[in-house]
Amino acid sequence: MKRRIYLNPVAGYPAGPDIFYECSRCKDVIASEPEDGIGCSCKNIFIDVDAGRVSVRDESMMQIFREIS
Repeated sequence: MKRRIYLNPVAGYPAGPDIFYECSRCKDVIASEPEDGIGCSCKNIFIDVDAGRVSVRDESMMQIFREIS
């Protein structure tokens, strides 16, 4: 099983091939660098690829993590 190190978005939302956003409400996990715009099922997190923007309605219901092997 892969370990997860949770990050704190102090200076904005980090992005990278091994960084993911998890919604604590609907439990969806979204890659931080998707090819197309994507959001979680409950619409708490949305990534607008064209605008290069991450929108989060409730940060207290979001976790950011890096998967490592």
